[in-house]
Amino acid sequence: MGGLSSAFSSNFMLFAAAGVLILIMLGLIINLYVELSTIKTRYKRMMEGSEGESIEQMLSAHTSAVNEISDSQRQVERKLEALDELVKSSLARVAVVHFDAFEKTGQGLSWCMAMLDRNNNGVILSSICGQESERSYVKPIEEGRVAANYKLTREEEQALRQAMSQ
Repeated sequence: MGGLSSAFSSNFMLFAAAGVLILIMLGLIINLYVELSTIKTRYKRMMEGSEGESIEQMLSAHTSAVNEISDSQRQVERKLEALDELVKSSLARVAVVHFDAFEKTGQGLSWCMAMLDRNNNGVILSSICGQESERSYVKPIEEGRVAANYKLTREEEQALRQAMSQ
């Protein structure tokens, strides 16, 4: 009878070990099922609106769209740079100074105007008004300075400083 009990005991141990193994395998299967469900949900969400396309077709379409957007962005950047250059060279700073060129007039009819771009390039326009005549002058300005063959009057220098300080 001792042999029967020993055989029963070893069979029981074998069945118990098999039962534990079955429970472990069942746990692994449940875990795999949960992970598979998560993957299916993510896949369905990713494929929404794809109308039966494969992932490769979707990625190809998205890559083409990204390339088109990149090209458009480069074009916009080039246009923006061109506009920036245009703005730099457009009229940006203006100052006007009125003064009496001749003591007798006393009406402040003479004037000078500095018109500059953002790089301090432009012109100074001057109009000297007398009782019987008027004279106008234009002097070029480059980088905030008058050309070497011109001299600025005190009023023109004042207009230039005011314009450059804007």
